[in-house]
Amino acid sequence: MQALQLPIHARMGMSLEMVQRARLDGEDTLILPLNYRCNSRCRFCIIETEIAARFEDTVPEVFDEVFAYNGRTKRFSRLTISGAESTLHPALESLARRATTEGGFEVVRIQTNGRKLRDRAFVERLMAAGVREYFVSIHAHTAALDAGITRSSRSFEQMRQGVAHLMAVGARVLSNTVLSADNGPHLHEIAAFLVQLGIRESQLWSFLEIGDAAGQADQLVSLETSLTPLLGALEVFEEAGSDVVLKWFPRCVLGRFGHLVDNHQPQMLIRDEFQSRLSNHFGFDCSHARQCRWFGRGCDGLHESYTRAFGSEEHRLCPEPLLPGMRPVQRGPR
Repeated sequence: MQALQLPIHARMGMSLEMVQRARLDGEDTLILPLNYRCNSRCRFCIIETEIAARFEDTVPEVFDEVFAYNGRTKRFSRLTISGAESTLHPALESLARRATTEGGFEVVRIQTNGRKLRDRAFVERLMAAGVREYFVSIHAHTAALDAGITRSSRSFEQMRQGVAHLMAVGARVLSNTVLSADNGPHLHEIAAFLVQLGIRESQLWSFLEIGDAAGQADQLVSLETSLTPLLGALEVFEEAGSDVVLKWFPRCVLGRFGHLVDNHQPQMLIRDEFQSRLSNHFGFDCSHARQCRWFGRGCDGLHESYTRAFGSEEHRLCPEPLLPGMRPVQRGPR
């Protein structure tokens, strides 16, 4: 595979990183951050440290190089433009248009909290620019719960308006929900809310504290608190015919929903500082790792921040025996 090499003057301390669970072959998606500003302050934001450091926006030369590389190699078919909050950047529309006309990408997706999408004209311009997929963060089913999580009294209603506009123009909408101490007990209701919005593709992520720099340990939620609501949410999604992906949950506690766990991550062009933080605080393990057929093969067990807070859950986790001739994976990803 031909490597992407950013020119020195435009590198910005960014590297194309093959993150944990990225596929070596056949990966179709590249994630590229546009900026490090946001109009919300989610209590579990994974890049809160980088936002607080006021990292500069990604310079145009980075996109120039990505478009030239992919236009030449056709390595990726989808470009996901992330932020913090990409809709705050004035160049989003032009970059999305260039991704398909110059960059060889077939699909452009943005990660967003959906707040600026309350402007119907803006949504229509994004669609015209080629942004057909929207990965929308929705962490609550009520304005009060949302305000506690996002630390904004306006985010909930603005997000609802944005999702309604996306549905009206026929966009593909995927929801992104992080399970935390605040919303963990309410997952059943959140699932029903997502179905009510008309969303039929959802991802649920277990919150991981990536180092202690952001002081987010209070957002960790135990399986004892969240598992029953989570299973109830999965039943709601199943009844609605929704497609669901689960990230960073132990497969064995999910019963008949265990197959929904998929910890794969696409390639990301990310700042070296963030990659370093991931590398140093991304350990997974399981007390039954040597006896379980799924550990390291679709299940990573528990993250190091979880076990520090709640223990190994040895008696809650139920390994599925190794198949004849199968060797155990020694440890989870870092």
